[in-house]
Amino acid sequence: MRIYSRYLLKEMLTLFILSLVALLSIYLLVDFFAKVDNAIENHAGVLPVLLFLLNQTPFIMGKFIPLALLLATMLGLGGMAQNNEIVALQAGGVNIYRLALPLVMAGLVMAGVTFYINNNLVPVTSMRADHLESAVIRGNKEKNLYNLKSLWYSDRNVIYYLEGLNPASETISKALIYRFADDYRLIQRLDIEGLSYNSSEKRWFGRKVRERDFRFRDGFTDVAGFKQEENVDLDIEATFKNFLIPRKEPDRMSLSELKNYITKARSVGLSHIEYSVEIFNRIFYPFSCPLMILLAIPFSLASRRHGGAARGIAVSLFLGFSFWVVLSLSLALGQGRLLGPLTAAVAPYILYGLLAVFMLRRQIY
Repeated sequence: MRIYSRYLLKEMLTLFILSLVALLSIYLLVDFFAKVDNAIENHAGVLPVLLFLLNQTPFIMGKFIPLALLLATMLGLGGMAQNNEIVALQAGGVNIYRLALPLVMAGLVMAGVTFYINNNLVPVTSMRADHLESAVIRGNKEKNLYNLKSLWYSDRNVIYYLEGLNPASETISKALIYRFADDYRLIQRLDIEGLSYNSSEKRWFGRKVRERDFRFRDGFTDVAGFKQEENVDLDIEATFKNFLIPRKEPDRMSLSELKNYITKARSVGLSHIEYSVEIFNRIFYPFSCPLMILLAIPFSLASRRHGGAARGIAVSLFLGFSFWVVLSLSLALGQGRLLGPLTAAVAPYILYGLLAVFMLRRQIY
C-alpha cells in the first residue's frame, strides 16, 4: 500500500470513528430523554431505558455508518484540500481516481460490516428493544408483543396461515391449513372461518370448514374431493399457545427468515411484496457506504475553490439526506406495487451513482 493511501485511510478512520460516535451520541441522548419519562411513570427505573438503548445501538449504527463515512470523507479531504495537500498529490501524479480508490475500497469493507450488523445483529437486538419498550418502559400487556393480526406457522408436514388471533378467548377468525405428504406434495387444504380452542380438552372446533383433498396423477395435482361442514371437531396437533409467536416486521427478520416467509406466501398465492422489497433493500443498502464516499469526494475537492469547507459539507450533507429521502420514497413505491421490488431497491443507487461519477469527471475536466 502506498504512503498516501495509508495516510488517507488513517485520516478517514479517525474522522469516521469521531463522526459515528457523535451521531450515535446525539441520537441516543435524544432517545433517552424521550423514553425515560415513560419508564419513570411506570416505575420501571432507568436501567430498562439503558438496556433499550444498548439493544437499539446496532440498528442505529447500521443506519448511520454510511452518513459517518460521508462526513469523514468530507472533513478529511476538505481539510487536505484547504491545506493544498491534494494539489501536492496531483502534482506528484496521483489523479482523482487513484485518490478515490483506497477510500472506495474502505467503503466496501464497511459495506460488509453494515450488512453483517443489519442481517445478524439487528433482527435479534431490535426484538429485545421492542420488548423492553413495549412491556417494560411503556407498561403494555404482553399480548401486544405478539403477531395477532396474521401469521404463518409451520409444524412438520403442516403449514398454517392464521388471521385475527384472540388470546383471551383462544379463537381465530380465519385459518388456512395446508397438509403435505412426506414428498412435499400437497394432499389437503382446509379453509376455516371461526376456529376456537378448548384448552382443558385440548381440542379444536371449526365453525365453517371447507375441505379440499388433492391427489397427484400423471405429473399433475388435482382436486380429489371437496366438502363443507359446520361446527366440526378438527385434528390439529398444535395448541393455541404454539401460535403466539412474537411479532416480526420485515426489518426484524434475517434474510433466511424473509426468504422462508416469501416461499410460504408464494405457495398459497398470498401477497409478499413488502418482504420482497425488504430483501432487495437489505442486499443493496450496504452499497450506500462506498456511494456516500463517491458523493463526498468531488465536493470536498471543490471546497478549496468555492466557499470553503463549510459549503462543501453543507452540500454533501444535503446530498446524503436527499439520498435517504429518495430511497424511502422508492421503497414505498415498491411496497405500493408502483415499482418492482428490485427496481425500487436499486434505482436510488443507480441515480446517485451516476451523479457521483458525473461530478468526479467534472472535477477532473
